[in-house]
Amino acid sequence: MIVSLLIIGSLNMIPFALADELAPEKVPEPWTSESHRYNYSDGDSNTSNYNYEAWGITITHGDIKTGISARNYTNGHGRITVDYGQNIMFYIGGKFYIAMFTIDQVVIKIGNNTLMIPLRNCAGFELTYTPVKYDGTIPTMDCNITYKDIRVYPNAPESAFDLTILNHVRGDWNQTSIKVEALLDFNNTDLGQYSAGEPFTAEIHYIMQLTDPNMKNQGPPDFNTIKPSKYTDTSLEYNMTRDDGSPYTLSKLEMNDNFTIYNASGPHPAVGYSRMDSPNSSGIDGQTYNHNSRVVTHGFPNLTYGDTTSMKSDPEITVYHDRVTANAGTGNLIPMVAIGATAAVAAIGAVVFMRKRKKNRQKKTGDKPEDL
Repeated sequence: MIVSLLIIGSLNMIPFALADELAPEKVPEPWTSESHRYNYSDGDSNTSNYNYEAWGITITHGDIKTGISARNYTNGHGRITVDYGQNIMFYIGGKFYIAMFTIDQVVIKIGNNTLMIPLRNCAGFELTYTPVKYDGTIPTMDCNITYKDIRVYPNAPESAFDLTILNHVRGDWNQTSIKVEALLDFNNTDLGQYSAGEPFTAEIHYIMQLTDPNMKNQGPPDFNTIKPSKYTDTSLEYNMTRDDGSPYTLSKLEMNDNFTIYNASGPHPAVGYSRMDSPNSSGIDGQTYNHNSRVVTHGFPNLTYGDTTSMKSDPEITVYHDRVTANAGTGNLIPMVAIGATAAVAAIGAVVFMRKRKKNRQKKTGDKPEDL
């Protein structure tokens, strides 16, 4: 038996509040909606995605629309994918952008082996979320998505683990902040040939990109995405220039390599690593990534098979936008289909409304393919 829990934090933005010192103005409350659909196509063309299941929430916050979702789908080339998606549709300087963030695989490095584990190896997923609550003047919310029984080895059910993405969201006046923790539960995972005490490393791979729907379409796979202004192994920035020549920042991703390892004796501080790559090569199963996106690897070494019970870490992402207004006139935003949204962080102990998925999720008629 292996590790118990592995927690990785992600996306946390520094709030920027505009308020009167004597009488702080409350940020308008966002609207929240849930979508859970089966067996539908995104369009009529041969290259459209066919969704076997898509489950997410959307938050509309004035002209800001944020989504968080899980999908099981086949693209126009027949490739089956399960992923986590986060999209923030926003305006800055009156111009419209979409920030996109996805996860589609987990990696375990143990012994001399690197195990690439796509989320499509899961048995299914489920979504839970809380009502919107205020932290002072800021609306907050939690949304969790759990990918159940992800098999390390596709034909070995005993090798399965769970991945839960915990999204803590804040919707401030001029930026949306989302803290994402990834919880990997290895409590019942059996990897067979490995012995207790063997060191291993866990990695989460993120894909991030920024889209300008009004720019000239470059065609696949880059379409209308913006190239990052600069990036290092620990940071990613998208900077633009206004018509008057003044600079401004659209979004930033900052990686925090400090994390905590937990075992039977308690917590232990540790240092991991991060790497940002321009995706010049294909991903798993020959998937071609957008060349203007960045593939972010967040690694957590020095874990111990059979001893480590959990691990926790905190990278952060920031999206800046025009000042939030009350929810009115949002029809000019592109609709989000089965994509969830967040603009808040829920208080500890908040009641979570569960939406249990059907255990036998269907591909076309109800049964999941045997090799998933």
